Amino acid sequence: MKRLPGIVIAGLASIAAGAIHGGAIGLHAEHPQLARIFIVVTLAQLAWGLSALLRPQQWLLPVGVVINGAAVGGWIATRIVGISWIDGLEVRESPQLADSLCAGLGIVAATVALAALLVGERELPQVRLALPSFAILLLTLPAMWNGASHLHSEGGMAHADDHGAAEAGQHDPATTPIEQVVIEIPTTGEPTFAAWPRPYDPDLPLDISNVENVSAEQESRAKALIELTQRELPTWADYQTALDGGWQSIGDGSTGFEHFIKRELIQDDKFLDPTAPEALVYKVEGAKRTLVSVMFIAKTGVTVDDPSLTNFAGGLIQWHSHDNLCWRNNAQGIPVISGLTDGAGNCPAGSVRAGGNNAMVHVWITPHLCGPFAALEGAGAGRSNVSDSERVDLCSAAHEDSPTTPTTVVTTDPTATTLAPAPTTTAAPSFNDTGASRISLGGFPGVTADQQARAEDLLYRTREILPKFASTKTALKNGFTSIQDAGTGVEHYINWSYINDEHELDPNYPESLVYQVGVGGKRTLVSAMYMVGDEYELATVPAVGGALTQWHIHNNLCFDQDPFVTGVTRVVGVTSADGPCSFGIRLHPNPMLHVWLVPQKCGPFAALEGVGAGQVIAGESRLCDETHGHG
Repeated sequence: MKRLPGIVIAGLASIAAGAIHGGAIGLHAEHPQLARIFIVVTLAQLAWGLSALLRPQQWLLPVGVVINGAAVGGWIATRIVGISWIDGLEVRESPQLADSLCAGLGIVAATVALAALLVGERELPQVRLALPSFAILLLTLPAMWNGASHLHSEGGMAHADDHGAAEAGQHDPATTPIEQVVIEIPTTGEPTFAAWPRPYDPDLPLDISNVENVSAEQESRAKALIELTQRELPTWADYQTALDGGWQSIGDGSTGFEHFIKRELIQDDKFLDPTAPEALVYKVEGAKRTLVSVMFIAKTGVTVDDPSLTNFAGGLIQWHSHDNLCWRNNAQGIPVISGLTDGAGNCPAGSVRAGGNNAMVHVWITPHLCGPFAALEGAGAGRSNVSDSERVDLCSAAHEDSPTTPTTVVTTDPTATTLAPAPTTTAAPSFNDTGASRISLGGFPGVTADQQARAEDLLYRTREILPKFASTKTALKNGFTSIQDAGTGVEHYINWSYINDEHELDPNYPESLVYQVGVGGKRTLVSAMYMVGDEYELATVPAVGGALTQWHIHNNLCFDQDPFVTGVTRVVGVTSADGPCSFGIRLHPNPMLHVWLVPQKCGPFAALEGVGAGQVIAGESRLCDETHGHG
């Protein structure tokens, strides 16, 4: 009897492939478009396979080749480049057991059907189905079983759908590969979103939940990435280990953070892999370097808004790039940063603007006020496809809550390179600051009645008038711009046009406003920082409160550009006193004086701590007015 050779085998293989596809439909329910495609492929393969078994006819063969060939072709595409126009398949995936067996069965069905089409009908005995059916069943069952824990990659990371194992607590984050980690995120009713970014401390329970525009799958991937980075990155805790491994410094240690990059890792096939980090970030404190973060760098040509990046963790992560850096080769021939481009995009003589469009993102292994994916401050923040106020990797003013009654603030600089502290002058408490506008500043030795009166008047006027700038939005409308130092715990907004105007120590025209950066990026106005014009030095500042009011300067800060030309600038690093900036420029050291709205340990005119304290007259002790301090 004439029969079509192999059509029965092709039919069985097609049915098996359809069954495996059918078992995966529910696993892709978070992507409706993809789930519908699985439904269509399942029905097509099952229908063709059954037709080939029950009513084998010549015209079925090309149909079977097309159906199963298309299924296999789609699978190959998702394993090589991804399919950008199908939600859930935008990013290349790694082959896994279930989908590989399914593709293999599809290849068998398409190949055998094509062979039968080419050969045509032949005189053949009746086919015995028991053995081929059993063989295909042996392939199908493990594929369907494994499909229940299928790892569906998106953005290079994976999630496991084996919910039972997750609920049973079988994943140990200290030993389980990131590809096997899943976190169940139950949802009920209308979602209530929490502020993001929020402060992060690796020693505390990780909380990245309830963030807008973040799916449960994206949250799971982000959490797994943070945990794996915390576990793997300390391999390079000693920067000498990084040097020995091929990482090279880009010479930006004067900014307070130094990046060590291994350029060949940028073009490899690993994505967000802390076992092969493209860049390591060390905090610099003198000769000491402390590993604080990884900086993952995407391949050249992958922009910050590429779906393969943005789909990974949704609204939790903001990618950025550095397209305004200038580079030169050092004496060893290693590329190092030499500065920033000017307004026209040009680099200084002897340096070049080399690329810089690679997308980057940080993952911190040390506490950070602006979250586990925070960018650096100032020029180190780079540029993104959204405004700074919209970025979720900065403690942006856009994330602040409405101003509330200020609370006691301890102003510290947790990330800056500190200078040797000056000795302090203290006095025993007797007139503690209550936070009221009108307080007595008596009891401090060496202060005359006139000096006390002037200091009390300045404090009163400041506390009465300055709160009109409580919102950073109001500050921005009045010409103030941030110098991007929120990573220190406080952020300075400066109106550069006020520094050399006719107003001095006037809370209606304060040269600088100081905001405390709180939970979720909330800004609370805590102080004015009055600055006097270029004609003043520390020895000639206005006489206000005598020993009560100690002025200071900052002669070791580096900025990315001249604000008296552009109206805006950012702090990009520090240098030694009177030393050059290897990155950015120094500005004129105008004398400054803080006047606090909230009580401080060292009194209402206290400076900040660390680098924020600046420099005082040589030989002068640092003032700590505990007489009028609090806490």
